[in-house]
Amino acid sequence: MDFNERVIPDVSANFLYQEALARYKFAQKYLKPKFKVLDLGCGTGYGTKLLGEKVPEIIGIDINKEAINFAKKNYPKKANFRIGNVELLKFKDNYFNLICSFEVIEHLKNPQKKYLKEIKRVLKKDGKVIFSTPNKETRSPESEVSSPYHFREYKYSEFKKLLKKNFSKVEIKGQFRSKRTKKALKSFMNSQKGRQKIVGFDKLNFRKLIPKKYKEWIWKYVGFFFGRSDQASLNFKNFPIHSQNIKNCEYFIAICEK
Repeated sequence: MDFNERVIPDVSANFLYQEALARYKFAQKYLKPKFKVLDLGCGTGYGTKLLGEKVPEIIGIDINKEAINFAKKNYPKKANFRIGNVELLKFKDNYFNLICSFEVIEHLKNPQKKYLKEIKRVLKKDGKVIFSTPNKETRSPESEVSSPYHFREYKYSEFKKLLKKNFSKVEIKGQFRSKRTKKALKSFMNSQKGRQKIVGFDKLNFRKLIPKKYKEWIWKYVGFFFGRSDQASLNFKNFPIHSQNIKNCEYFIAICEK
């Protein structure tokens, strides 16, 4: 499983995990006891599991087999996990009360063609869908995209215009990084330089004999000596979501209704 693109609990850097977790904590506010919930692009399932603690029915969909296997193994009682295509949903019309789809839309070449239409189709008339996507103006202002996995990243006006074509109500908030988070991130990047120095000593490439996930686990602890400790103490509250100064946020969070 590619941990460069997917958040994997206890493997990925804590700041990445907490930043992603904050979106699910935000989505929890929209849950009601009898809701049917869909998590589209659920990845390794940690967020689906969190939502599943509050509702009787939740389904997590992801196209990646390894991610779904991880979710099934670690959270078997919290959600129904399935391999599936977010552009072809095998559910009845007007079925879900809440749909979450975090960090998905930027991976799609033409989200308007199928993805958004399918979400609208399976969403109940009074339901809500919550999207998240990187803010191009802060993440990739001088290039097309910030990640080789992304087809397109959106500015505020572009993202809102796209959603308005499909939903009658669109509210956009921003997800930010606190001062403490920014400081921790800077320390983390310094730790990565320390990591490269260690790699430089491995002239015979012994590290290639170690499975990738174990290398990350080892570095998780060794990295404390190179400035990684600051980010290890962060939690989801260090990544607030609100409506102020949205155009300078790290991620857009959109709440939409039919």
